[in-house]
Amino acid sequence: MNRDLKKLMALLCLCVGFAAVILVGNSGWSLQSFALRPVAAAVTVLDQPVEAALQVSEQTAPRALVLYSPAHEDSVQYEKNIRLALKHLRIDAQTLELARTQSVTFTDYDLVILASAYWEEELTESAARLMRYVEDGGRLLVATVPESVGTQFDVCYRRMGVVDYGDYFGYNAISFAEELLPGLAGRTFSGETFADVSLSVTLEDSARVYAWAQDAEGRQNPLIWSYDQGKGRVTVFNCTSGKGDFWRGIVAGCINTLFDTFMYPVVNALCLFIDDFPSPQYESESDVVRDEYNRSAKEFYRDIWWPDMLQIAKAYGDVYTGLFVATYNDETNPASLTYTESSTELYFGNSLLKNGCEMGAHGYNHQPLTAAGGTPADMHYQPWAGEADMTASLKKLVEITGQMFPAVTLRSYVPPSNYLSEEGRRAVVQALPDLEVISGIYTNEEEEGQVYVQDFTVAGDGIAEFPRVTAGMAPDDYEQLSALSALGLYGTFSHFIHPDDVFDPDRSGGRSWEELYRSYCSWMRDIHTTYPWLRPLSATEAGDALRICDGAVPHLSYEGELIRGSVENFLGTTSFYLKTDSTPKATDENCTIRRISAGKGPGYYLVTVESPNFTIRLVNA
Repeated sequence: MNRDLKKLMALLCLCVGFAAVILVGNSGWSLQSFALRPVAAAVTVLDQPVEAALQVSEQTAPRALVLYSPAHEDSVQYEKNIRLALKHLRIDAQTLELARTQSVTFTDYDLVILASAYWEEELTESAARLMRYVEDGGRLLVATVPESVGTQFDVCYRRMGVVDYGDYFGYNAISFAEELLPGLAGRTFSGETFADVSLSVTLEDSARVYAWAQDAEGRQNPLIWSYDQGKGRVTVFNCTSGKGDFWRGIVAGCINTLFDTFMYPVVNALCLFIDDFPSPQYESESDVVRDEYNRSAKEFYRDIWWPDMLQIAKAYGDVYTGLFVATYNDETNPASLTYTESSTELYFGNSLLKNGCEMGAHGYNHQPLTAAGGTPADMHYQPWAGEADMTASLKKLVEITGQMFPAVTLRSYVPPSNYLSEEGRRAVVQALPDLEVISGIYTNEEEEGQVYVQDFTVAGDGIAEFPRVTAGMAPDDYEQLSALSALGLYGTFSHFIHPDDVFDPDRSGGRSWEELYRSYCSWMRDIHTTYPWLRPLSATEAGDALRICDGAVPHLSYEGELIRGSVENFLGTTSFYLKTDSTPKATDENCTIRRISAGKGPGYYLVTVESPNFTIRLVNA
């Protein structure tokens, strides 16, 4: 089968998928601006919170005690990661040095989290007191494998559901047996990025295993499990990995297992970014597309790449946020900032807008807004002299945007190559008066320089910090689990691609455009099939959804078979994840409930709250 026939077959498959989506019109979908988008995609943020008496007004947030070892950097990082996860789960957190547990009363807390591997050397009292707390109704997360096993571990391992233990078990794959987070059950992820060690254990039959560690020979060892002990529960995360940003959602899932029923607000957004679009790169030449398609780079982007990207977006109702960069010159002197209008940039920019997408700012040029030393030397970026020059460059971008795309207001910004200094951020806010969202990256992989790493939150100046979590046309297992981990904690899928992925050997992996495109289509099908309730949003819309979620202060009272809820600072329709072993039913019109875990039995639900007060009835099967 020749290349053209393969492409024809791929397009026919997409057309069939597109037709299938149209057939579900009675599910609330409509054609909008040439793109298929859910009717309910728009996000409305109220100017002022709804003023309503709360049916639950008392403080209901659970209290957590996080035990860590400040002398060990891995424990310090883990403690930070856990605090961020608890913040989004709406659990109040207090931290304490592991060596000072004799000064605390565990029963003052709804759960205790052990974020240190150094039990044997730092726990100055017997671990038996902590296990008695569990037996009396407490909840304990052992969040990391112990650095060594001895007297303290021997005191408590049976009460953690462990029948016997042996040596440390090396692994490089994770297999999820149950729904630790929405969409995880039945999935396996492997590769060197997952290489770690766990303690080899044999568990009680009543232990509930959520995930298994697996080595290259296919041998398995329990990785995440929960065990009911007395009136309480213990969950164990049997590895050393949880300290990284990547794992924050997985850690949150471990915390969720400590509760039969638990509920927390999420953003509910699917956001796709295209970096450097429009940009001048489409005027370049490339042997890759000349040999493969007998086209220039500009012709490839116009005839193949952009139509393909529009086709898959329309099939699922997705919305792109294109990031405009006017020129690739390396000028950092405001007196030398010039620009000659490009008909190619004009074409792609107008097509982006015509198809219902958003145009955000990437920069006047692609020089990150950092001073000397802000980026790695081998990237050969030119530093800026100061904040004033950075501001001037962005004002030049606003001027160019106004000339080329008069209808565009730049409300979102993505830093070039993900580098942005503090003074650069101030320049962005100063130069873009309508700015609402900045999107850096979510995971800090220890790169050099001023990488702009974010959590999903609203900054003190009102800017929505909405990071991009994953990247690329052909995500590997690491990227895929990273996406699902973030989906489990924040309810967001935030992904970016570069138009020149096919030209970059590292990003393409030597694959042709057809191969990259098939991989991307397969991933989008997986995401939309597993998470069909996600709202496809532009960056600005996603920022609004984040504002509603971030501002919500839930008061949740679990009273037998009822959840009585009130949302303080209610700024609009608010989404929640509800994890429960029961079947939830809405008792009024103030909320709707949709199961989002596959199958039946214990799992996750999406609760959409339309009013500050709501009630849910829990039905036991």
